[in-house]
Amino acid sequence: MKPPIRFDDSLPQFVASLRAAYSGDLAAAEPIVIRDFEGRLGVILDITEADLDSLNSAVTERLGPYARPEDPVRGRNATGVSRIVEEARTAPVLKIGGVNVRLLDRRIVGADWMVRPVLEPGTIPRIAFVSIKGGVGRSTALSIAATHLAQAGLRVLTVDLDLEAPGLGATLLKPEELPTYGVVDWLVENGLSGTDGTFRADCIGKSSLLDGISVVPAFGSQTLAHPANALAKIARASLEDMRNGTPLSLRDQLQEMLGSFESTGDYDVVLIDGRAGLHETTAAPVLGLGAKVLLFGINEPQTFQGYAFLLAHIRERIPGGTDWEENAWFVQAKADPGDAEIARERFDALWSMEEGPLAQPERLGPDDLELVWADNDAPTALPQDPVPVLRILNDERYRSFNPVENRVQLDERLVRSTFGELLDWLDEQMDLAK
Repeated sequence: MKPPIRFDDSLPQFVASLRAAYSGDLAAAEPIVIRDFEGRLGVILDITEADLDSLNSAVTERLGPYARPEDPVRGRNATGVSRIVEEARTAPVLKIGGVNVRLLDRRIVGADWMVRPVLEPGTIPRIAFVSIKGGVGRSTALSIAATHLAQAGLRVLTVDLDLEAPGLGATLLKPEELPTYGVVDWLVENGLSGTDGTFRADCIGKSSLLDGISVVPAFGSQTLAHPANALAKIARASLEDMRNGTPLSLRDQLQEMLGSFESTGDYDVVLIDGRAGLHETTAAPVLGLGAKVLLFGINEPQTFQGYAFLLAHIRERIPGGTDWEENAWFVQAKADPGDAEIARERFDALWSMEEGPLAQPERLGPDDLELVWADNDAPTALPQDPVPVLRILNDERYRSFNPVENRVQLDERLVRSTFGELLDWLDEQMDLAK
């Protein structure tokens, strides 16, 4: 009894079954593969009707449940196919089994991870702070960045998109400064009661830490007054909206929200705190908002494995994904003074990762944290120029960050000694370098 086909094998097996059963040039038939919500596969080919029956039988027999239940192979002249062919013009091209195929990957969630990245911001610069794991000091660094830019005279808007573990509201605002509403309310109300200028103003809190810092928290005071509604709001916040019969994705809603705040002319830069992990809500700040993206991580295997998944997806499955890399920087958080060289090598190896299986050493000890990305024993080639990596030092004085109560944490010399590379990078990006 042959072993069942699993998800990772299904696409190569699908192409192999087509190559085995089709007597013509499969590449010339311009395959368009559609993977449905459950993972089942179908294909559109530019072939004659006479070839369809044998191909359908071969694919169904080889793939079993991973084949589309009815007619997994369809011709270009079938009903409704022209619309899919047009859609596939912008789909990523994958080389599978020596054949170039276009893949349309249908998803119930995660659709924003499949769309071409937005490479330009709105009317003002945007900087997104994201991470694979929580607890790496991402939100602390954003708060430090906000105070640094405000001290330089810029008007800073900070936006908390970490909807399930928010922190900016409590970090940058006193309780009495918390606005009535937040990002979650915007995402719920924009498809129901609407979001006008008054509602927008009710989403913004002014921080007393420094003039020039404004905060759009994940939740406002209204949710704190009705905490039993919080989970119900979160469940609806990341859903598509329907606008005049057309779906509006989460990233489109967030683009619309940021555009509304920026249209007031009250801000010079927007700092965005993204959710940790690879959830649907992380796709927008990473790919969809035209932001410069700071990818936070600490020097440990989980960091490199998570970013390996992310980078491989963007490079292989997203049209224009390699262009996005010009907008991305790694940030090594909680860095120790003695690990600079080895951390740099690991980030370089991650950025240089080539397509292929992701492997790990048999054992990982304290002196052997590097993951191996190639599928052979050859050393991974490093890029000619090192990838951009900013280091934030491990500083116990920032373990509990609460500048509202502890202003010492904003002392310029203390901040510079810990976050100096990040501050220099901000000065360069905002043209503040002297």
